[in-house]
Amino acid sequence: MKLCLLWFIAILIGATTLATSDAVHANGDQIVVVSQSAVSDFPNGVKFFIEATSPDEIDDIRVTFKKLGQSNRSGYRVVDFEPGTEITGESLIPSGSGGEFIPPGTRIEYSFEIRDKTGRTLRTEDQVFVYLDHRLEWQTLSDGLITLYYNDTVIDGRAQAILEAAQETLQRMGPILGIDPKDPLHIVTYGDYGSMVEALPFRAQAVRDNLITQGTAFSEERVLLVLGAGSDYLGTTSHEFTHLLVADAAGRATAKFPSWLNEGLAEYGNIEPGEEYDRALSRAIENGRLRPLWFQATFSGTPDDIIIAYGQGKSVVEFMLSNYDEQKMADLVVALKRTFDIDTALQETYGFDQYGLDTEWRKSLGLEPLPEPEDRVAQQQATPTPPPTSILAATAAPTISAQETAVPVPANTPEPVEQDTNQASPGCSAPSHSGNSVTDLAMLALLGGPLAMLTARGIRRRR
Repeated sequence: MKLCLLWFIAILIGATTLATSDAVHANGDQIVVVSQSAVSDFPNGVKFFIEATSPDEIDDIRVTFKKLGQSNRSGYRVVDFEPGTEITGESLIPSGSGGEFIPPGTRIEYSFEIRDKTGRTLRTEDQVFVYLDHRLEWQTLSDGLITLYYNDTVIDGRAQAILEAAQETLQRMGPILGIDPKDPLHIVTYGDYGSMVEALPFRAQAVRDNLITQGTAFSEERVLLVLGAGSDYLGTTSHEFTHLLVADAAGRATAKFPSWLNEGLAEYGNIEPGEEYDRALSRAIENGRLRPLWFQATFSGTPDDIIIAYGQGKSVVEFMLSNYDEQKMADLVVALKRTFDIDTALQETYGFDQYGLDTEWRKSLGLEPLPEPEDRVAQQQATPTPPPTSILAATAAPTISAQETAVPVPANTPEPVEQDTNQASPGCSAPSHSGNSVTDLAMLALLGGPLAMLTARGIRRRR
């Protein structure tokens, strides 16, 4: 009897030991992530960290990431670590130098893929990280769609005013563009330019010395960067936020929007427009300096030519919206998304191309229409459009995603800190009419991008 009891106890202990052993083996037969995170290494980029364990040596880790925005293009980078069963690794996504520029406010989705020598693989769940300037403590205001990031350098009350300016612009331009955005839109505002300058894409030295960027819209990332100082911050916010809305409406066809249309819509959406562009247009009409509309796919020429082009684009868009059903503008956007050609889209929507629109617009101003299309080539050959100055090729690296507002640097402004990036913003700036040739050249250097904003509001607007 005692032998049977001892045998039974032995079997029970053995079974318990076997079960415990099996449980330990099962729990230890997989890769385990101890911790993972993303942190800002502004202005250098985003750092990713991971700690993990595995029963066998981990020999490969990659971080997959994508900037959430218009295209959601994804990529990956190899994580640096010492192979082993317990590892700690990190990887940097560079901003600018060695990679694409990442503006503050960008949402980045990321995950890790971990492999060991036996072939085990673990893919972590997607996480979303918002890249910000970690030198400052950020606060937020949000209505659910638009989120504003600001810090204590922003003057009291201006953060709320900036958010409300964006909301008012959306209410005004959403129906015109035929959109009701669902994906987040981010605004990052700095209260002083000394802090903001490192958040901007690379500039040539002459540009940095002579221009102050008031606002930049990054359509790809759905981010707007605004200087919350000075008297023009609401107009800047409204104009640049309209660029984000145009990109939201146009999608992949954003690059096919001619500058006269994109900038005309942005200024039409401006809740605090000035008179600079209107005055420039009036002078151009008086002096016979109006260019054909089809020459305004991108803005080029002298600083005066650029200001006139903004005035012309604004006036043409106002003509379209006041003389035709507003729904036609939304229809034009849809047609342009399908055709990728502005003349075809105009013809389908309004019944005329850029020449026809130019003619109707000029007639509305009491001006003589331009020659018939068949004479257009001969006219262009007789009076060719002035080519862009050669400084463009030397200093402007074109990108599609950024539009910006900038003004000349006033006297005695400290030199901005240079950012180590390899990409230039295509934004342009209003020339100062002070006769400063260096400033004029710096402004011309910014005209390489097709979707930049030119403004003189820092000099004469809203006075």
